[in-house]
Amino acid sequence: MNVLKKLSLLESKYNVINVFKYKNTTSWINIKNYIYYKSLNSAVKNPIQNSSNFLSFKGIELFFSSLIFYFSYLFNRKSKDIFFGAGSGLFKFNDSIYDSYLPKEIKNSEIIYMLSADFPENLCKYKTYLKRKKVVIYSFLIAPFKIILTKIFKNLIKLDIDEYILNEIEKLGINKNELEYIHAKFIVTYWIYKIFLLPLKIKKAYVVSAYTNTELISVLKEKNIEIIEIQHGLIGTTHRGYNYAVKSNILPTPNKVYVYDKFWKQELINAGYYSDEQIKVDGRLKYELIDKNLKIFDFDFFVFTGQGGFFDEIAKFMNDSIEYLKDKNLKLLYIPHPNESEKDLNYLKSQIKNFDNILILDSQSKKYTTEQYIYNCIAHISVYSSCHFDAIFFKNKTFIYDVMSENPMKYFIKNFPKLFIPIKSLKEIYD
Repeated sequence: MNVLKKLSLLESKYNVINVFKYKNTTSWINIKNYIYYKSLNSAVKNPIQNSSNFLSFKGIELFFSSLIFYFSYLFNRKSKDIFFGAGSGLFKFNDSIYDSYLPKEIKNSEIIYMLSADFPENLCKYKTYLKRKKVVIYSFLIAPFKIILTKIFKNLIKLDIDEYILNEIEKLGINKNELEYIHAKFIVTYWIYKIFLLPLKIKKAYVVSAYTNTELISVLKEKNIEIIEIQHGLIGTTHRGYNYAVKSNILPTPNKVYVYDKFWKQELINAGYYSDEQIKVDGRLKYELIDKNLKIFDFDFFVFTGQGGFFDEIAKFMNDSIEYLKDKNLKLLYIPHPNESEKDLNYLKSQIKNFDNILILDSQSKKYTTEQYIYNCIAHISVYSSCHFDAIFFKNKTFIYDVMSENPMKYFIKNFPKLFIPIKSLKEIYD
């Protein structure tokens, strides 16, 4: 039984949603995320941003600009929609800056504009946009209080859990101390958001990644504000953030979800938690910006998109492909995941024997969106990535480098075998 099924069993059989209840909400989603994260292969666990990034000059600059913009919203008493986006959603296209997650219905409206933190060095590339839109990098304002107050209160907040339920949860690799820490951090963060949002006059809330912002969702629900989640990657039947075995009013989930296309709407319906009426197909900006007449290179190429791990396996794939690429006069283009650091890329480069037919992009050499590269390529490959679905949209086929046990993509391989194809080598695609 995989970890998602075990988590579902906890929800249906042991009523864990209510076990971790606080006021009219619950910390269960946070605990569920933590258990799932611990179950992952270490190669796909996203790296944690070092606190030194926040304490850098650029981090401090963003902190103070966010503080100024936050206070400007406090003094403007007009009721507005609020958007909690992601810093990683910003990108430059044809000398203009876009937010890939900003919904069409509010992109030209006067809104309260919030973004979660990306690396300060990345965010500062968009300073003109952040200033013009009065963007608050809310993570920079929230995180310091969350860290300090959780340390203060973590030993004061205890859980009273039945022994048999605790035993079942501990079988998934989490102990009572960890549970109490997550629960305490949830309560502390809930109160921080309660204070943070209290002075703001909000009509409607749009949130990227509701399942990682449960404290925020809890406070918004308490204020009877309609919450719309914006799709940011994989959702549906294989994702713990969209699968719950019971429907409970205390679960901090959104009222509606906006998805990219009909495929994702059906996947979300199949998961069984959201109804048809709660899901809206809203399209995707990066698809709309594709230049169908653009020729990126004067050679044919494959695209391999990263997911923040499996560098040794990817290096092997590349090294095994060198002679084949040379014989066919083709190239293999590697596009890193936004979480992949310069250190990660340098390590990958150090493992490659020959770069004559292999290109590894970084933030400097990447001139177009990842979606544009996928649109122009022969075929797309990855271990586990939301880019698989971009390839389905553009190419009606994608290839999974089959090196990850418990890969969520296996669900799609099984259910859509003509679209999602597992491979061990490049020859299986093109021969």
